[in-house]
Amino acid sequence: MTFETLISFFFASLALTIAPGPDVMYVLSTSIAKGKQYGIAAATGLSSGLLFHTTLLAFGISAIIIKSPALFKGIKIFGALYLLWLAYNVYRSDAAFKLTSNKPQVDQPWKNIFHGLMMNILNPKVMLFFLALFPTFIHSNAGNVKIQVYTLGFISFIQAFTVFCLYAILASSLTKFFRENNTFNLILKWLQIMVFISLAVFMLL
Repeated sequence: MTFETLISFFFASLALTIAPGPDVMYVLSTSIAKGKQYGIAAATGLSSGLLFHTTLLAFGISAIIIKSPALFKGIKIFGALYLLWLAYNVYRSDAAFKLTSNKPQVDQPWKNIFHGLMMNILNPKVMLFFLALFPTFIHSNAGNVKIQVYTLGFISFIQAFTVFCLYAILASSLTKFFRENNTFNLILKWLQIMVFISLAVFMLL
């Protein structure tokens, strides 16, 4: 693959990552509500999901799923139900999040890694995105196709992880003071709930 091809793909995928969307909203809401480390954990999970979809594309599994309406619809429904389950768990949790508390937090960052990973894996829109974008930058005369796919997938992972982490750090720095306010904590709790519900509706539609 030529250097020009890699640069072109980088900027194409970067433009799509920077644009406000469900993944960005999840990172922002998590970082605002829980803190920078939780937002970065969510970013790690979401970005890692791209490598999963890269593997599906490299071995042609994505195309098989897209061509099977029942399977594709089943993944969409399961993904939406998973997001609604996350919203329900946030609803059941305490609204307060004290930065000065000596008690260990019930929620651990690794959970946000897992949630972000599952959100990405169960989002069929990512499959469609990969199937639409990747072939434009892959050429049969440029070497092994699988290696080309994984090269582009790794670039996508790096830029997405970097952008999401920057979003998490920015959101956390802007709201550090307010997270100790009970009223603001309650608002943040419902913000997370609305984000998960909106993502579920977005996934279905």
